[in-house]
Amino acid sequence: MSRALGEAWAHLSHVPLRASASDRSECVNEVLAGETVIELDLGDKDWVQVRLPDGYEGWMDRRQLKPVTTLWQGMPIRLSTASIWVGVAGGWLPAGAVVRKHHDSWFLGEQQIETSDKPPAPYKGDMWDWCNTMLGVPYHWGGRCSWGLDCSGMTALAAALTGKVVPRDASHQFDCGLDIPTDQIRKDDVAFFGDDPKRPTHVGICNGEGQVVHASGEVRIDDLIGHHLIRQDNQVTSHKLIGIRRWS
Repeated sequence: MSRALGEAWAHLSHVPLRASASDRSECVNEVLAGETVIELDLGDKDWVQVRLPDGYEGWMDRRQLKPVTTLWQGMPIRLSTASIWVGVAGGWLPAGAVVRKHHDSWFLGEQQIETSDKPPAPYKGDMWDWCNTMLGVPYHWGGRCSWGLDCSGMTALAAALTGKVVPRDASHQFDCGLDIPTDQIRKDDVAFFGDDPKRPTHVGICNGEGQVVHASGEVRIDDLIGHHLIRQDNQVTSHKLIGIRRWS
C-alpha cells in the first residue's frame, strides 16, 4: 500500500516543480536537496501536489521524495556554493541545498552523508556578493540553485542565504520591503523591471554604484542608467526600471 500524504523531503539535488502533473508541464520552481514539502494531493501515476515552506505550490514526481519519519536534529545550513559529498546522488550538492550538522555528523534530510570539501558554514556576506559568485551560471526558467537560475530564483536564494524571507516570484517580491527613491540606492537594494509599473517581470540586485547583477541569459552584471538597464557588452537597453525595494 502506498504511504499516506504527509511531510516529505527531497533527497536529490534539484527537483523540478511543475505547474501541472506532467513531465511536459512548465517547470515553475525547484525543490532543492534537503528541503521539506507538505504533500497536498495525489495525481495520476506518481504525481503529487506539494507546498514548500514559503507557500509555493506545484506538482512533482513522488519518487523524488522520501517521507519524514523522524524528528530532525542539528543546525540546518543552506549551502552558498556547490560542494562534493559522499552519500549523495551524483556526488555533488548545488548552492541552495540544505544540510544539517548534528554533533560531528552531517545529514541530508534523514540520510547521513560526509563532506569531501571544507565543511560548510552559514553564509555571512551580502546578497550582491553572493550573486557575484554565480556570474556565468545559465538562466533556467524555474531554476533556484547554482546549476541554473531564473531572475527571481536568484534573488530569493540570495535573500534566504542572508536571513531574509521573501516570496519566490518577482511579482510577489515587489510587495516586500521599503520603496526606495532612485537617488538613494545602496548595496543590496533590489531593482524591479517591466513594462507595467505594477507588474514586474524581471528583478536583480544593486551594488549602490550604478550596477545590477541579474539572471538574463546567464547571471551577469549590467549598468543601471536612469530608468534603464543597459547591457555592458553592447550598450543596448534590456529592461525598464519600475521600482527599487530594500529588504531589511
